[in-house]
Amino acid sequence: MVYKKLITICLLVLFIATFLSGCSNKNQNISTLQKIKQNKEFVVGMDNTFPPMEFTDDNNNTVGFDVDLANEIAKRLGAKLKIVAVDWSGIQSALKSKKFDAIISCFSITDERKKAFNLAGPYLYIRQVIAVKKGDTSIKSFEDLKGIKIGVQANTTGDSAVQKMKFINYEKDVTRYERITDAFNDLDIGRIKAVVIDSVVAYYYKKQNPEKFDIAPAELEKEPVGIALRKEDKDLYEEIQKILNQLKEDGTIAKISKKWFGEDITK
Repeated sequence: MVYKKLITICLLVLFIATFLSGCSNKNQNISTLQKIKQNKEFVVGMDNTFPPMEFTDDNNNTVGFDVDLANEIAKRLGAKLKIVAVDWSGIQSALKSKKFDAIISCFSITDERKKAFNLAGPYLYIRQVIAVKKGDTSIKSFEDLKGIKIGVQANTTGDSAVQKMKFINYEKDVTRYERITDAFNDLDIGRIKAVVIDSVVAYYYKKQNPEKFDIAPAELEKEPVGIALRKEDKDLYEEIQKILNQLKEDGTIAKISKKWFGEDITK
């Protein structure tokens, strides 16, 4: 009798373990898009030190153009937005290691990045420009950066652009910053003479601090900006591309652009 009970208990334990294992494997096998819809949560990685695209306001909330866009996408996915703040230098590796579902953080579309990620978009266009101190008229072109101390945010397209400028001594004259806020602080106190940065950020700093900063009359070709997704998440990429197309067609992205930039820069 005791032996029969022991067998029954063992079989019951085996059944429960098999059932739980099956549930676990089922959850592991669902796609990221299915997970988002199931959990009703869209997790996005952002470098929240990049105003006006994404930054922390006085109430410690993450706000900005990309935040508004991500909220709209989450809503149309039937989910709520969850933001994971991450330094720019580690944002690509964090996406690959599944710390979040997508990067929505002024992520320029380049041929190199296309090899690593699916890139939905573009949803706006930017240019690399030169931010200088107010009243500094000595810099009129990128060639004028030769021999002076300049700043860039590390691992950005601005950083890449400066590295390609053969007339600049990159090792000697360029300071690479993890946070763009630190670059503008150093520009303000005179530690560097210029910052090569995305146009949207440069114009934001100029608007917020008109007595401190200006923009030199030089710019590079415009860059498309998109949303980075893992290569294996093709269904999520297709869904987000469809949503971006809808947001363009119904004027939602243009409305967000006018809120943050005063004009539509999404074309």
